Amino acid sequence: MKLSLNRAGVVLALLTVLSACSSKDELVYPDISNKIKPDEIWSASVGDGVEHYDSALKPLILGDKVFAASRAGYVMAFERETGKKLWTFDARTDGSAGLLDSLNFWSDETARLSGGVSAGYDKIYVGSENGDVIALNPETGELVWRVKVGGEVIASPAAGDGFVVVNTSAGSVFALHPDTGEQRWKHEQETALLSLRGTSEPVIASGGVIFGSGAGKVAVLIADKGVLAWEQAIAVPKGATDLSRMNDVDATPIIVDGMIYAIAYNGELTALDLRTGRPVWKREYSTFRDMAIEGSTIYIVDSTGKIFAIDRRNGLEQWSQMGLNKHMLTGPAVYKDYLAIGDVEGNLFWLDKNSGEFVGQFSYGSGFYTQGVTNGDDLVIQTREGELSLIRLP
Repeated sequence: MKLSLNRAGVVLALLTVLSACSSKDELVYPDISNKIKPDEIWSASVGDGVEHYDSALKPLILGDKVFAASRAGYVMAFERETGKKLWTFDARTDGSAGLLDSLNFWSDETARLSGGVSAGYDKIYVGSENGDVIALNPETGELVWRVKVGGEVIASPAAGDGFVVVNTSAGSVFALHPDTGEQRWKHEQETALLSLRGTSEPVIASGGVIFGSGAGKVAVLIADKGVLAWEQAIAVPKGATDLSRMNDVDATPIIVDGMIYAIAYNGELTALDLRTGRPVWKREYSTFRDMAIEGSTIYIVDSTGKIFAIDRRNGLEQWSQMGLNKHMLTGPAVYKDYLAIGDVEGNLFWLDKNSGEFVGQFSYGSGFYTQGVTNGDDLVIQTREGELSLIRLP
């Protein structure tokens, strides 16, 4: 986990505190018997992946294809059933990567891709720490448009209601035309003096753009104008130091049945009325990782590695799993009857989603930073070093 600093002289203290919970000397693994046998249908390499950087690149399953990206600049499409590579786009050259271009895998040059992959309006999108938003043709990998916005794009762009919306680390939300990338509106939000290096992915729903801020707030913009409809604090700064007062809302809000479910670091899990922003219930959970939801249950991996299932209707805890406390985990992916959660050492843990019981632990080549993605039939995971795997359970 990296930190976005607006004040000099605190980086060492921050890294010391935040890395303490991930110290290898402290990691204790539960004794897990494998009760399931997931099949790895295929695996492929996506360059060097994100390496040690906290680039929130995640794969995308879209129809019969899987898309993935590396921080260096490669965006790749694979056939979902076989893993055959269909095309490669090199964001460093704005073109396809041919045979000679494969030498760029070992180049020090990087496009610093960090947000994506997402889809909408017959395109796929990625963003970069350089402020690029890139739209590609998903069938051919050809560049449709590329524009610069003010600030790092370290969360996936969102597409809907006639726009592509990006939430930047500089505190600005941009709406772009999906066909051209032309800016349609811009909203400036409050920024925090000190925040985690993360940005809430925007969600477009019911004519609004919903997102979290580094100042501990959830906000809704009117999608066609970018005008603020409401904002609500779900975390209040506490403590005497800037470190203890960090209260980012970095996890992507979840919208279901007219309700927003959002969570803050050093804050609370809160259910908000989508129309008014009125809090319906609050519970003391804290995380910067994305949550997952299925039916009436919200699944959370908190800031210290504890795993919870929460009833979204009332905020009551259904079960908790403490076996991976102090592990640096990804957010949960709900796949069939299970949760799949990765850790920094490259372990993929499987839990029964109804009880929280461990049912499997499998090791991969390198650690995980982002959670897996699923279309219901398959689960796709991507390690820090760019190993992409499609997993299937009967």
